[in-house]
Amino acid sequence: MYLFNVGRDTLSESYFKSAIHTDVQCALHVHYCIEVVFVSGGELIMNVNGSDRIIRAGEATLILPFEPHSFLTKTNSECLVTEFSPALTKEFYSAVNGKLLSSKVFPLGGDFIELLEKLSSRDEPDLLSVKAALYPLCLSILEACELGEGGKKLDSTFIEAIKYIYEHYTEEELELTSVAKAIGVHPVYLSRIFSGNAGMGFLKYLSLLRASKASEELLREPDKTVSERALGCGFGSIRSFNRQFYDIFGTTPTEYRQKSRNHGSYLSFDSCNT
Repeated sequence: MYLFNVGRDTLSESYFKSAIHTDVQCALHVHYCIEVVFVSGGELIMNVNGSDRIIRAGEATLILPFEPHSFLTKTNSECLVTEFSPALTKEFYSAVNGKLLSSKVFPLGGDFIELLEKLSSRDEPDLLSVKAALYPLCLSILEACELGEGGKKLDSTFIEAIKYIYEHYTEEELELTSVAKAIGVHPVYLSRIFSGNAGMGFLKYLSLLRASKASEELLREPDKTVSERALGCGFGSIRSFNRQFYDIFGTTPTEYRQKSRNHGSYLSFDSCNT
């Protein structure tokens, strides 16, 4: 079983990551990237915006920025997960931003899949190769899915707030009012924008982000205690950290670290990319 972690620099306009995963499990998370999940074998269940999508071999699904989603494998699965900044395919993002896709799961195939698989083995793929894979991928998605009105269109104020949160999430005193002041908007307005764009309130999003970062550090630095990880990620107390971590991952931080060691890999996520 491969329990995976999403990359760290997902707010970058050049962010790209493609990886092959087997029997993947991943907790609920959100991020700013566009994500395409292609199943090459077995069956994968993804919950997106509260609804399950069953993806079988030869099929794919599209997750737009800030759509809450999770992964579940009941028996076995092999999938190619590709994440990329909306800025890398501006025309595609312009076409799908604020739209609803008629087909949540669709057949997918083409030479670009093989190229994406090759890129998954490179630490720093070149931009030309990335775009050579992404543009035919995006075209195939547009051909497979009808677009309708009523989708979620991200607000520029929301993106500005997310960037500020990523820079300051380790600060225990970070709160909605301080973020609103920093970006020059009223807290009530920011709260409304946040819920409308992220699909969750500010506090839940902040907890998701902090817990995901703590989960990464629990595995990256096994010599550090759970308390050190909690305080280093902005939680005010170990009690608060344990409670919120359990609510998100369904296990305690200590159990999570042990289970991940037993699997020889790890489960984590980056909220906006989060």
